[in-house]
Amino acid sequence: MYLALRELSHHPVRSLLLGAVVTLIAFMVFMLTGLTRGLAHDNAALLLGTPARHFVTTHDAEGVFTRSFLTPADVDAVRRAAGPTPATPVAQTFVSFSRGDRQLSGVLLGVDPGRFMAPAATQGRALTAATPDAVVDESLREDGVQLGDTLTLKPGGDTVRVIGFTRGARLNHQPVLYVTLDRWQALNPRSRGAVNAVAVQGDLPRPLPAGLGLHTRAETLQVLPGYQEEQGSLTMIQAFLVVVAAFVMAAFFYVITLQKTPQFGLLKAIGARTRTLAGSLVTQMLLLTAGAVTAAALLTLAAAQLLPGSLPFTLTASTVLAASALLLAVAALSSLLSLRAIARVDPLIAIGTPV
Repeated sequence: MYLALRELSHHPVRSLLLGAVVTLIAFMVFMLTGLTRGLAHDNAALLLGTPARHFVTTHDAEGVFTRSFLTPADVDAVRRAAGPTPATPVAQTFVSFSRGDRQLSGVLLGVDPGRFMAPAATQGRALTAATPDAVVDESLREDGVQLGDTLTLKPGGDTVRVIGFTRGARLNHQPVLYVTLDRWQALNPRSRGAVNAVAVQGDLPRPLPAGLGLHTRAETLQVLPGYQEEQGSLTMIQAFLVVVAAFVMAAFFYVITLQKTPQFGLLKAIGARTRTLAGSLVTQMLLLTAGAVTAAALLTLAAAQLLPGSLPFTLTASTVLAASALLLAVAALSSLLSLRAIARVDPLIAIGTPV
């Protein structure tokens, strides 16, 4: 530790430049992680926050709601299979609607008021069995939607009135409009009483009838249209960024190690062991990386405050800690190339003594 701190303080400009490079890399990792998490939440907030543990759809739909059509008889069969476990039907369709002259789009979700899939109103009133109105995601406020506004559904011209706002109700990057199942059926007469899925709050104690499939929430999330592809692409970008960070840090420290070959040879000549020099190098690299990661985390938090509210960005303390630990591990692995160079230093050759 002493040798590492002396080395850093003796070359402050070099240390600052290397720390700045690592800070920028860590900043990009944090920002990309926040965007990845933000997009995931914006795409599937409804599923991520739902109390349902399982969803039942038709077997051929493979968990995709929009491909599944359950008849009232299917819903009754699922409820019998669920027994005492709470189970409630869910109906979904994509809609276009307008508020005044503003054209918008969203997901119209039919739920049973009073059951666990019904939204909790953060402002205004909750859904009741007798209301034809809607509780909508609060992100619609950014589009000018307010309590009491009337939304006109296209192309039929049916209307729903906003009686409440809820939080975390987005699906496929669109806001959710909650209505009762009866109202949803009235707005979608071609469904003829069918729903898309049955949400189950726990496990099913009895087997389902043939033609129906049971899917966990995680499985339903993975088959959400576009979710897996979007997350896979962003995860690959993160992985490449971490690999680039490893190469950059390894190259920087290897070059610095080669430049200090005479000093290492002299230290070895006066009795310093290779283990001591290697420990000093690893400590120096970890100290630089830790400082850079801390600076990058603070910079990311400041940048997040400047991002527009419409940009999906989610970064929690646990995510920052996990990314920081990954960068520290990458820094430690990147030092292996330099350690090999230290181990091969010959004191006599390094200090220029003829043999």
